[in-house]
Amino acid sequence: MTEEIRKFSTKRSTGKIVGIVIACIFFVFLLSGACFVFGLITGSTGGKTPIAAAGGEAIYEIKLEGVISATKYSGLTGVSVTPEEIIEELKTAEESPNVKAILLRINSPGGSAAASQEIYEEIKKVEKPVVVSVADTCASGAYYLACAADKILANRASAVGSIGVIMQIVNLEGLYEKLGIKYTTIKQGKYKDVGSPDRPITPEEKMLLEEQTKEIYEQFISDVAKERGMDVSKVRELATGWVFIGSEALEKGLIDQIGNYSDAVKVAAELGGIKGKPEVVRKKAPTIWDMILSYYLGVIQDKIGKLIGINIWMDDSFSNTPVFEY
Repeated sequence: MTEEIRKFSTKRSTGKIVGIVIACIFFVFLLSGACFVFGLITGSTGGKTPIAAAGGEAIYEIKLEGVISATKYSGLTGVSVTPEEIIEELKTAEESPNVKAILLRINSPGGSAAASQEIYEEIKKVEKPVVVSVADTCASGAYYLACAADKILANRASAVGSIGVIMQIVNLEGLYEKLGIKYTTIKQGKYKDVGSPDRPITPEEKMLLEEQTKEIYEQFISDVAKERGMDVSKVRELATGWVFIGSEALEKGLIDQIGNYSDAVKVAAELGGIKGKPEVVRKKAPTIWDMILSYYLGVIQDKIGKLIGINIWMDDSFSNTPVFEY
């Protein structure tokens, strides 16, 4: 009798969990539908980048703020910017006949090497003048892509440079032991679990990753030298990962001019051949409803993922594949 009661209680508990999960998923779909309908009504469902109307010749401003990543995320550490976002805006500016120049306002510490290269390559394709205006920081991957612009301006105290490559692999083996967590790895391919947090990397794996890191480091140095018109040996001397302040960066040839946002607008206007006071247009900022709905939808998705014990919206945080960062 006791065994039957135990089985009944187990089934009942399992049924409750399944019911909660289904209810949460249904709520997410319901909220998503509400967001979509609301977006249709307010015109904020995405699509082609909206741009403020300009009566005459204009400069298109693109903001590149936060960590550069292939995956969009937000949290306590800030928000990310993806290649898709920047590329979409670059194309919008390029296709707009009244836009004569592009102003890229940067405040970023860098991020993924691959994502930075995507944006760098797209900037090179742009035929209209591109001017970079540095706010606080233009470091690592952000500086890498900035080099593709026609001019780079920074404040005297801006942080510029940090030419280098980094990869960090966490080893949680000791923590897992204390918590009684054990991994069972089934793989095909000798290196398939490189970077797995349940074990340290082997000397051979470390050597292979160092070789790849060196190759990406050389790509960084070579591209900076080419775009800035500098000798590779000179760039290599500066490629220590150190961040230079704006005044130092100017002396070393990493930027073209000391100047603030207004100065960058003037330079962009000159390169674009705009007469008189230039008009600056930009992507329409998200409404307060856009931000609220986006935030709460992300929170709900995260809660459900934790509830059922898996990440049903798989992202890079659940991958053990090593990531190279600028």
